[in-house]
Amino acid sequence: MKSYQRWIWELPEWPSLVFDAHRIQPLLAAAKKSQGLILGKAEMIGLEGLQTHIRDSLTQEALTTSAIEGEKLDPESVRSSIARRLGLDTSGAPIREGQRNIEGLIDVLQDATLHTDAPLTLERLCNWHGALFPTGFSGMQRIDVGVLRAVPMEIVSGAVGHHKVHYAAPYPEGLAAQVDAFLTWFNQTNPNTGSRPMEGLVRASLSHLWFETLHPFDDGNGRIGRAILQLALGQDMGQAGRIVTLSRQIESCKDQYYSELERAQRSKSMDVTAWVEWMLLQISQASEFASRTIDSAVQRIKFQAIMATVALNERQQKTMKKLLDAGPKGYIGGMTTRKHEQIAQTSTPTAARDLIQLEQLGLLKRQGEGRSTRYYPAIEGWAELLGRSRRTKI
Repeated sequence: MKSYQRWIWELPEWPSLVFDAHRIQPLLAAAKKSQGLILGKAEMIGLEGLQTHIRDSLTQEALTTSAIEGEKLDPESVRSSIARRLGLDTSGAPIREGQRNIEGLIDVLQDATLHTDAPLTLERLCNWHGALFPTGFSGMQRIDVGVLRAVPMEIVSGAVGHHKVHYAAPYPEGLAAQVDAFLTWFNQTNPNTGSRPMEGLVRASLSHLWFETLHPFDDGNGRIGRAILQLALGQDMGQAGRIVTLSRQIESCKDQYYSELERAQRSKSMDVTAWVEWMLLQISQASEFASRTIDSAVQRIKFQAIMATVALNERQQKTMKKLLDAGPKGYIGGMTTRKHEQIAQTSTPTAARDLIQLEQLGLLKRQGEGRSTRYYPAIEGWAELLGRSRRTKI
């Protein structure tokens, strides 16, 4: 006789999630070490120096949390919208109408990462959900927006009649009480202000699993669950937490993410040690990437200080700003005479002379010869990153 599969939320002990503190210690120590490096570097360059990296990180978070759900957003629209909200210069950035879904997602991410002192409430979650679906539709399907779902929820794959159920969420009856229990736990375990403070990275791991297990909305649960993950990191790390983009890390191993999530949700006990271990590893890797971006920020600040001592014409200033704003993974193939010509609205000979002069001043590095000539900011590591990454075209 085929045994009946019980989901973790059907166990009588739910939602009392537990983990082996001794077993997770090595991964927790590694994650805390990576976190400490970020905090030290962030303090060194200050909040103002972090702003462009907060912009880039929020952009990456918006793009990848949507990509996980199969939605591709326009990178330039996301980036310029975030820059405007942060008060950064957006001159020359495209302004596009009809991007309400982008604006709503950014609203959610900014609220989650900026207002870390505010409690997580049902109203706040419902506001996030409403922001994600401003038209009341998910694709072609009308959904209930800003309220808890009133229907059963299954996550399936495969053709109709041959589909596989990966997960079935708790029934809508009693869902409000379950969400309330989660929110109470989340606020009480805040590592800074909670009445029962909990280690921040473990709490972040558990909060994501718990929320995704509840799956309380008709749609958008993944994006909201990852926003909660970012909120938990921000509560643990402060402003520096805004540059750790976990969605980017999750998107890079999406299949494994879903596999680990399903395994935890099918658990026969409340022990979710394996899930916590996996999440701590992802947090470590995301933190290491963030640490490298801060190193890049330090290099950029030093470079801008040198650039400020050099007299550049308006055309050169405009192109250098474009290159620096694009960051280490900015323009595909580096800067070319033709691209500079388009940016500065000048002739080909003038554009060529401008770039040669910037190279002579030590502000640009040249790669290739003839028509293959490309220029990159003379910042350590940027040319190498630019040469092998995907970027914005102009």
